Formats: sequence, structure tokens, C-alpha cells
Amino acid sequence: MITILRPVQVKMIITETSRKLLLSEYRQKMKQLQSELQQWQFQGRKLLAEAQKKPGDAYKLAVERVAREERVRREKLEMLHFQIKQVENLPLGSEIAYTTVESSVQVKVGDVWDEVMGGTEIILKDGVIAEIRQGGRTRE
Repeated sequence: MITILRPVQVKMIITETSRKLLLSEYRQKMKQLQSELQQWQFQGRKLLAEAQKKPGDAYKLAVERVAREERVRREKLEMLHFQIKQVENLPLGSEIAYTTVESSVQVKVGDVWDEVMGGTEIILKDGVIAEIRQGGRTRE
């Protein structure tokens, strides 16, 4: 017998309280990303100015890096904006993926791998574990 780690999906039931919490979290992340984007744009201008003074492909490489970093941050902002709209429009009682955690499980010769590794979920309702599902079965 050996103990291994497996991923466990944590889901959240949408209530008015959890909706407010998620929206607050997402909006805070958006502010942080917007701040990071502004800071990167400032750093990017400095990087480009320095790269112009260097010979060869330095400027071209700097332009590509600045554009790539800005694109990554803008994509994250778009994703958060999408998530906010999604949470705003979900009906109460809906379940959404919240996070993934790891759980230890003991395995032994003869265990069915897919049963050991799959299907475990923790369901939260207003920050409290409301249900634990293992392979489609509910444990309380």
C-alpha cells in the first residue's frame, strides 16, 4: 500500500452571499491586473528605449517581449471580465468550479486507477462544506 496525492475539485453553490464574494474577488483581481498592466507599460517603454541603443535585433526582441507581456495581461483581464459576467448571470443554486486542492489517498495492488483518481468533489455553500462527492456518491 502507498499514499499518493490526487486532485480534488472544489465547487461552489451560487447564493447571494457567494455571488458577492466571488464578484468582490474578481474585481479585486481586475484592479491588480490593471495596475500590473500599467506598470508593465511603463517598464516596457523603458525597455524599448534601452533596446534602441543596442545593436542588432535587441529592439525587435524587446518589442516582441513587450507586446507578448501586454497581451498576456489583457487576456487575463478579458477572462476575469468574462467570469464576472458569468457569475452575475448564474441562477441561484448553480454549481461552479471554484478551485482544485490535493488530497492524499492510499492505493494498493488491485485498485482501479480511474476510481481512485477521479470523481472526488467538495461542494461549498457560503464557505461551508455542504457535500463531499466521491465517484458520484455523496458522503456527508
